[in-house]
Amino acid sequence: MIAFIVNPTAGNGKAYRMIPKIEKLMKERNVDYKVFITKYPGHGTKLAEEASKSNFDIIVAVGGDGTVHEVINGINNTDVALGIIPLGTGNDFARYFRIPKNVDKALEILLKGKIKLIDSAVVNKYITCNNIANIGLDADVAAEITKSKKFVGGIFAYTLGLINVLIKYKPYSIKIDIDGKKIKRKIMLAAFGNCSFYGGGFKILPDANPDDGYIDVIIVNEINKLKLLFLLPMAIFGKHTVLKCVEMYKAEKIQISTEKEVAMCVDGEVLLSNNIVLHVKRNSVKICTD
Repeated sequence: MIAFIVNPTAGNGKAYRMIPKIEKLMKERNVDYKVFITKYPGHGTKLAEEASKSNFDIIVAVGGDGTVHEVINGINNTDVALGIIPLGTGNDFARYFRIPKNVDKALEILLKGKIKLIDSAVVNKYITCNNIANIGLDADVAAEITKSKKFVGGIFAYTLGLINVLIKYKPYSIKIDIDGKKIKRKIMLAAFGNCSFYGGGFKILPDANPDDGYIDVIIVNEINKLKLLFLLPMAIFGKHTVLKCVEMYKAEKIQISTEKEVAMCVDGEVLLSNNIVLHVKRNSVKICTD
């Protein structure tokens, strides 16, 4: 059986509008299914938890990265597989696995039954990060995007948010322990993840591999704001890692401390903290892939 957890606001309502098509395709293929619709932030996690205790083999996130994040946090420590129909704004997690936005093609991937085991990152012991967590400028941009993504999406929404935030942004110092290597940096941004893409298509962690047992780390040290704008086009193609301001690492455990609470964006969801710990959790998520 397959459970579809639909975020009705994802993609400016596109996910909700696709429910009749999903139901039609499932009936044509004579596959048992049930559709659940989220009603509030975090509801996807609760629905996924309840579905994982029933007879569902696959639980499908129908929406964007936020919907995927909620579903994964609801199927932790179960044998249920994650499916994705990417109908949100950014769809960065699905982009890594080349899951198409076309509903027919995305459903075919689910029905083929090919399952891949991947790692996740656990943030502060209780939040599962399936894609990327980040601090600094990007986390502030994520908050800004929520104001504009009803009208625009993808890289354009990210760029618009960046311009608004960049004017007032001030780099800050962090202490970071990367598998015992202690460093202190004044950053523009830092990101930690198992996959490559964020911001609607920026390949910020080009060497990330979700089944290698490590979390990839990027630190962009303080630079002139104008220079940062030149970094962005390079980041779309993952070519920014050659710049002197960029440091790259792989780690099993990362600890970050800041003098005051800062915004951290976890798969698009923003939280506040001044002491952040991430560790890799190997082979923790089953995902339907092509």
